[in-house]
Amino acid sequence: MLNFRENLYVEEHSFQESFFESTGDILTSDQISGMEIRLSHVIVKDNKTPKIFPFPGLAKIYFVNLVLSDLAAEPISLDLKGFEKVDDGDGLAVDRTLFYWKKTPDSKKAPSQIHVLCSIIKSKEDLREVGSVLDKIKKDNEYKDLASNLATLIGNASSVTNISNLVLTLSGIVGKYLGHVDDKPLLTWVQSFTDMDGDWDVIGKTEKHAENKYAAMNLSITVRDKKRQEVAESSN
Repeated sequence: MLNFRENLYVEEHSFQESFFESTGDILTSDQISGMEIRLSHVIVKDNKTPKIFPFPGLAKIYFVNLVLSDLAAEPISLDLKGFEKVDDGDGLAVDRTLFYWKKTPDSKKAPSQIHVLCSIIKSKEDLREVGSVLDKIKKDNEYKDLASNLATLIGNASSVTNISNLVLTLSGIVGKYLGHVDDKPLLTWVQSFTDMDGDWDVIGKTEKHAENKYAAMNLSITVRDKKRQEVAESSN
């Protein structure tokens, strides 16, 4: 059974936009004017396939990506990609925007929680057609029940730990439909972005990195706050 808790990296990051004005008031995440979370530089360092002549030691790889947000029309976004003939040191072509929000007259409320799961899984057989696999996953009754529970939890601002655990359980259902795969992903990263802690964040782009001996990947969050930016520029 595929165990997403093996080779797991978990982190929480707070993106609440807060700073003291002359009145001493603290602005909250409602003042954020834009946000993007992006995945990049996904590298397979060791595909766990020995090079024994005449076999070149290439691997078949699945990349699973799950995004959960309290703002999206569909709370859960699931994506699956397959890669043939992946060698040690190869990069996977999965650089993409995972979440995007911009304040508009019709969308003034900033997100309070975004949870991202990225996992690299080695297949031991020919890759399956990912569209068909995704369709089967989304029709799975256990998947639908867990997805419904997650949507309720994130809507009620429940604890990050509870949500992260359910995200891992939800992603485990994916393994039922991938066929014969390694029971341990090369790397799984669960990254939570929340406004719960009220930490001071740097305006602009913040890079995050997860790595073990098998794989590495980057996530970045870019936060825009018009008022804070104006304050920073006026002080220079």
